[in-house]
Amino acid sequence: MPAPLVSVVVPVYNVEKYLAQCLDSLKKQTLREIEIICVNDGSTDRSLEILQQQTAADPRFAVISQENGGYGKAINAGLRQAKGEYISIVESDDWVEPDFLQTLYEEASRHKADIARADYYLYTSADANNHPAGNIPPHLDGKTVHPLREQDCFFTDFAIWSALYRRDFLTDNGLWVHETPGASFQDVSFHFRTWALAEKARLISRPLLHYRTDNAGSSVKNPSKVFCIREEFAFIEQFLEQHPSLKAALLGVKNHLKVRCYEWNAKRLSKPLAKKFWLSVGNEAKALFETEPMSWQAFTWRTRLRFWLAAYHPGLLTFWWSLRKEK
Repeated sequence: MPAPLVSVVVPVYNVEKYLAQCLDSLKKQTLREIEIICVNDGSTDRSLEILQQQTAADPRFAVISQENGGYGKAINAGLRQAKGEYISIVESDDWVEPDFLQTLYEEASRHKADIARADYYLYTSADANNHPAGNIPPHLDGKTVHPLREQDCFFTDFAIWSALYRRDFLTDNGLWVHETPGASFQDVSFHFRTWALAEKARLISRPLLHYRTDNAGSSVKNPSKVFCIREEFAFIEQFLEQHPSLKAALLGVKNHLKVRCYEWNAKRLSKPLAKKFWLSVGNEAKALFETEPMSWQAFTWRTRLRFWLAAYHPGLLTFWWSLRKEK
């Protein structure tokens, strides 16, 4: 049997409410030469039962079951088994358009791209509407780009699940997802490292995936998640230290993304956790002002002030943060 054109890796953890819709959308793909590797990461609900029922009659599906090890470990288990020319990562609470894989595969293979990336829909159950994210800049739409020269690629969302990656590109460069058990946001470092090392990328603005924004299983007040974003940027910084030429080209990009992500992380947290987070980033904030390249002009005065206070007056910052209304 010939190798599949695309291997789809689906990490699965306690998504019984949404899983069938995801699997059905993969069954209906117009690109038939595919394999779908579902990795059950120690689910405690009916997810494994649904996987077995939904995939038993379709030889394109394989189910791996393992003890809970986290998002990165689940994806990497699928990547190690994948045989396709290209890799897709689809999250099990999302679903895809019928030509999701065919469109991206044709774009990637025709242009010999390491990455092919599409836009996606934002879906909220409350209104059952899909809204295009509008995440591909118009000047990159339909273009084949070198990310180091077109650095706007780095500032698209960390939507690693709306893309294809050439498998040899990942394996040759050791591009595995960061394995941090119990953590979150591993897509941040994977996004950064793949763009940093890609020679060719293809971007299209047509939305091809439906990204569910209101999965109740994704808690934003879990204390164990407070510092996860910092772990991802520490991993990115370790990667740049190992690649001096990339560090010279991308240190400013990394810092810009760090500011954006740290602000986003703090805003999603409750007041006590936001205070805890800001108190932890003082040395990093100080480095952004004193020793590392940073274009503060891209940010509002409020952002600049928050980081300046974090660096030099953390007590004032946490007081200011305490004045916001609790979610």
